[in-house]
Amino acid sequence: MRTVVRIIGVFLLAVALLQPGTSQAETFRLVIGAGHPVDASVWITPMRDFFQVEVKKRVEAKTPHKIEWVEAYGGSIAKLGEVLEAVESGLMDIGDLHVPFEPAKLMAHNFPYFIPFGTPDPVMAAKAARKVFDETPQLREILEKKYNQVYLATGAVGNYNLVTTFPWEKVEQLKGRKIAAAGPNIPWVQAIGAVPVQSNLNEAYTSLQTGVYQGWVMFPDAIISFKLHEVAKYYTFTDFGAIPNVMITINQNTWKKLPKEVQEIIREVGKQYHLVQTPLGAAKGERSVKAMKDAGCTVRNLTWEEKVKWANALPDIPKDRAAEITKAGMPGGVVAAYYRNLKAEGFKFPREWIK
Repeated sequence: MRTVVRIIGVFLLAVALLQPGTSQAETFRLVIGAGHPVDASVWITPMRDFFQVEVKKRVEAKTPHKIEWVEAYGGSIAKLGEVLEAVESGLMDIGDLHVPFEPAKLMAHNFPYFIPFGTPDPVMAAKAARKVFDETPQLREILEKKYNQVYLATGAVGNYNLVTTFPWEKVEQLKGRKIAAAGPNIPWVQAIGAVPVQSNLNEAYTSLQTGVYQGWVMFPDAIISFKLHEVAKYYTFTDFGAIPNVMITINQNTWKKLPKEVQEIIREVGKQYHLVQTPLGAAKGERSVKAMKDAGCTVRNLTWEEKVKWANALPDIPKDRAAEITKAGMPGGVVAAYYRNLKAEGFKFPREWIK
């Protein structure tokens, strides 16, 4: 009789393990990476030191499963501009897409670039952007339906300003100068007569040193991390704004293989990522400004009058890009939504973009 009971018990246990929602202990080996290096990029360091650590810790504490991370930062699997495809194909499970390197495919996700002279505070910027993602399901649907990946997190880089190899005080003095930018922010310099050059941080030092261009639209911590202050000694706070251009996603096939409880933990940590990343970025930005000054660089603030002049010289970028996004079949309303979120936080623009 006891033998029969044991057999029945084993059978019932086997059936239970096959039921939906019941998961056996597994170890999930996930490849995580980015085109940028870890320690030089304040948005990548928290991927390693917060996102990876917290996901692993919480999964092991709250579920029977384990996470093993395989790191692929600094372009070891996918270089800048290749991460979207790497995550889509499954070559990488989780990655920072860094949206400015996908201006066409992720046009709508580049919405923070379309509000020039936004908040210089990355904490405020990321909060406003995360709200747009949470309230605009089409942004997530584009990633899922077109690019086979699931949105997890938003982060923000520091306040974009202008580092140059030459001194200047008036907007007019930039006319004819070759100024580099990542892509979506090229119109910022084009409108005042500068010659725009699309570039990336990995090649910036040599390009500034050899005169390929004479300036970079860039935030303070990247100036120090990539040592641009050694070859460009003039840093001007133009306050183009902190940009939430960091977007972390996971391959959808990988996602579907994960137990629900693991998915919930990853989503939870993803929502918290910007709350950890942006204060670190702001603090590093402050340290970087001090480091520039200590290195003998000239650091100054552009006057409010010059900011207003520069902003008014720009075309109506929010209106134009929103229309372009809509025409492409994407949610053009994200531009106005981001603008309204910043206004709701009390930020004052040098130009009122949307009435």
